[in-house]
Amino acid sequence: MNILGRLQLSRDRSVTVANLIDELLRRKGDCEVGVEDSGPWHLTELHSEVCSIDAFLRRTIKLRPGQPVAIYRTNDRKCFRWFLAIIRAGGIAVPLNPMLSLAEVRRILAGSGTEVLVTDKAVFEHSIKQQDALNIRTWIQADEENEALDRFLRVPGKNTEPIFPPTAIDPSATVAVFHTSGTSGFPKGAALSSRALLGARSSTVLAGLVLGPKDLALVALPWSHIMAVSIALYGLMAGIRGCFLDRFDVAGTLDLIERFGVTAVVGVPAMFARLVNSNPDSAQLASVRVWLSASDYLPSETRQRLRQFGALLRLPAGRRIPSVLLNGYGMVELGGLAMLGIEFSLVPGSSDLCFPVPPFHIRVVDEHGRPTRTGIAGECQIRRRGLTPHYWGDEVDDTAKSDPQGLITSDGWMRTGDLAKRNRLGMIRLVGRIKDVIKSGGYSIYVRELEEALTSHPSVARAAAFGLPHSEKGEIPVAAIELHAGAPASESDILDWCRQHLAPYKTPRRIWIVKPGEIPQNHTGKVLRRTLQERFSVERNQSTGQSTTEKVFSAGTRPAAGAAQPRPQSPESLQYLESTPQEIHAAPADTAEYCKKPTPYHLNPPKPEP
Repeated sequence: MNILGRLQLSRDRSVTVANLIDELLRRKGDCEVGVEDSGPWHLTELHSEVCSIDAFLRRTIKLRPGQPVAIYRTNDRKCFRWFLAIIRAGGIAVPLNPMLSLAEVRRILAGSGTEVLVTDKAVFEHSIKQQDALNIRTWIQADEENEALDRFLRVPGKNTEPIFPPTAIDPSATVAVFHTSGTSGFPKGAALSSRALLGARSSTVLAGLVLGPKDLALVALPWSHIMAVSIALYGLMAGIRGCFLDRFDVAGTLDLIERFGVTAVVGVPAMFARLVNSNPDSAQLASVRVWLSASDYLPSETRQRLRQFGALLRLPAGRRIPSVLLNGYGMVELGGLAMLGIEFSLVPGSSDLCFPVPPFHIRVVDEHGRPTRTGIAGECQIRRRGLTPHYWGDEVDDTAKSDPQGLITSDGWMRTGDLAKRNRLGMIRLVGRIKDVIKSGGYSIYVRELEEALTSHPSVARAAAFGLPHSEKGEIPVAAIELHAGAPASESDILDWCRQHLAPYKTPRRIWIVKPGEIPQNHTGKVLRRTLQERFSVERNQSTGQSTTEKVFSAGTRPAAGAAQPRPQSPESLQYLESTPQEIHAAPADTAEYCKKPTPYHLNPPKPEP
């Protein structure tokens, strides 16, 4: 499909998630849409499989319009096909992270009123174990296993019945429920419409200026994450072929990029950090033209190293135009991408400056809802006409007057919880999360700025800054870091480095060096700061009511050699350390690894200004 065809598709409001595959087949005909180890797969194959599942849901399950269906199975491409088929049949798709515990799944299903569950033998036997563990009316086994589980329904091997046309749906009606971050409480189900899921469809036109049908995008993300689904939907609309990894590991990723000639890589910052820290051979990444990062902040050092690999264009005499790096920003409540930043060679750090993707609008306001002046931090708020973000079960009207979660302002803007600054050109620079600002002695300290200073040290592989309570200052800045293998740096070395690169009030009062993989994160690599705070909070001194940390830090020094180290205060804080792997898992290769926490979706906030 040429650029004009993509433009027409992006502007056609009759196209919904329910009829998207049918519309693409009608407009484009059969074409290659992806690559697997077994070879390429085509749009007709995708359409056929989606229609078969759709027919099974309507004929066998008797799926009702608007009925939720949960997808709780091993992470692979079939999850996306079930997602499309459920919506095509008129249902509501509820993708669930296969690493969720049974208790978490039980609570989510009860909250959404879901009575139909799609799973597979591996997840059922590892996590569910018996059918009476969940209040499910209809169990569906979706795998290639020869052995059928007792009292489970399965899609027939071949569908000989006529296919159903796609269900005509209201573009503003809920068609999917994705669950938000569980880092600050129990995950909430964001109710998304077709309009929300395809809200940034204009980005497919922009993508067509850089990538085309000859390009191949590698995605190693969980299908329970809105980012994976957004990339797949927009990739189909843009005509960009996809290659999806069920599980990320450095060696396998490098092999696949080199073997298939991958030209675009989509991932999260922790994934890219591990990729460049493995010191790959440049020949292995020579085919890459575009890097797209999302889900968390991507340090500038990692950005610079990524762009040393591959090339947007190869020029004579061995010269090249460096590969393009894109920073995406979005939220699950918005249905995906809302802002984008692009790194330009002549303007280092330019990807930190974001512009809204039409039809989204952005504003930066203070705590009273008044626009901030240029260069002054405030909350980033987003709005799109005809879209009212809300959570499943909430009664939210189009005027935003009824908003139980406080998600929408009285004048219809969505609160993101992100701090941002606007420059003179109107570009947005995000400086962190409101909840990630350390308030110390009247100063506001942004954890992103601390982490940027820490990771700029040659020995530091990863860093997480956070605040700990202090009796006089309110909070004090501290950090946990992981070192590169064999790095000789000590805590005092890193503290000296910070004193050289940060103002005195910003300098961490203590730095803990932890083992590789011990900084707790969910499976998209987002740091769980609350867990770090729990781990490194110290017991209060019974006689003075002041903690050991407070005594030390009030004097402005670090604990003396031999002083007691903070220790975890609860079993919950330990479980992240025990289960955090060395690689990021989009899905486990071994079902024994289903032990992680749910996925948040907050796309890459750029670094703060000094």
